[in-house]
Amino acid sequence: MSKAVLTLIIVAVTFTLYIVDRLPVAVVTMAGMLAMVFTGVMDYKTAFGNFGSTPVMLTLGMIIIIDAIIESGLAAWFEKWLMHMTRWGEKVFLIIVFISAGMISIFTNNSALVALYMPFIASTARATDGRISKKNLYLPLAMGGLIGGTGSLAGSTAPLLASQAMVFCGKEPFSFFTTAPVALTILAVVAVCYALFLYDLQVKWLDFNETPQEVGEIRTHSVDRRKAWISGLTFLACVFCFIFRPFGWDLGLISVTGATLLIALKCADAKREFVNMPWNALIVLGAALSMANGFVASGAGELVIEKLMAAFGDHLGNGSIMVLMFLMTGWLLSQFMSNGSLVSMLAAIAVPLALHYGIDPIPVAIACAIGASLAMATPVATTTITMVQVAGYRFKDYFRVGGMVGLIGVVSAWVSICLFYRLF
Repeated sequence: MSKAVLTLIIVAVTFTLYIVDRLPVAVVTMAGMLAMVFTGVMDYKTAFGNFGSTPVMLTLGMIIIIDAIIESGLAAWFEKWLMHMTRWGEKVFLIIVFISAGMISIFTNNSALVALYMPFIASTARATDGRISKKNLYLPLAMGGLIGGTGSLAGSTAPLLASQAMVFCGKEPFSFFTTAPVALTILAVVAVCYALFLYDLQVKWLDFNETPQEVGEIRTHSVDRRKAWISGLTFLACVFCFIFRPFGWDLGLISVTGATLLIALKCADAKREFVNMPWNALIVLGAALSMANGFVASGAGELVIEKLMAAFGDHLGNGSIMVLMFLMTGWLLSQFMSNGSLVSMLAAIAVPLALHYGIDPIPVAIACAIGASLAMATPVATTTITMVQVAGYRFKDYFRVGGMVGLIGVVSAWVSICLFYRLF
């Protein structure tokens, strides 16, 4: 049996286990990677080398940096700012939270951002005696973070994985802000929809009672000026280096250096960071990268491309159709499976397919990242979406509100990608 066929079997079994959802995602992804090693699809060094790759190191470093900012109390001013914004009513407040979460998550991990915002919103809801409700704010907060997180290589893992697929295929990786124009377009379109009709629909659909305040939701913040200054300046310095890449520094190197500096200056506690680090997410990220690498190197991607060409023929030669196909595929499949692993596999197919037809692979890779990041229609779609379930959302709430926002996002992404890259 050829390596390509073996790889396709391993990927098919892995995807089936994702959908069945009987085992943790990290276990399934690691098992898929190990299966590729034991069957000779790729060697041990190649497989485990991706755990020290740029995407993993970038994510690890930024988690520590953001945690240091939160612990320093630097983020405390958000609470006062949010409270001040409530004077314009819940609809305007919702749009402000949605846009600000999206904009900030461009520069930092979106899950960390949502975790930062949630206690502030809970505290604001409590202080306004019902004028502001958690059930109307938490889901838009998570969706804003998801959309904004696709705007750079630091916001979420999806652009990182799509960028790495470009590297596996011998092409230049994304720049830090390659995906930003598309993410900002989606953010703006959804915000306008909330202003015009979506807020009223959401209020109608979320017809359950507000969940009571939990003890752990309300937090007090004391500002340590020294730690706040150091962590804030370190974050800004990292963002500056991400954008301008002095001396050609790698993004992972920049992120880990910033995190190490904060630990050395006692702005972050090494033991606490080790305990609180989301190791599951990092394992999924590293193993997914290795599976994508094996998918390309084994020839499985070429085999899939041959089948797609036989099925769709010249229709795939149209860049706009190819972008729409990968946007829709990513959006639909990511509702039930890890979007990180999904992006790795989709981009490993999409980039070579675009190159075969002479289409610029960048917009097609972006479509893979954006489509899989619009997973909002089920409570298990992403960690960010699952986090806000404490507001009492039911499956149908995710399906209606998240499904509509996701569909608006897909259409906005398709139009914007095709316009920006002149595919129409």
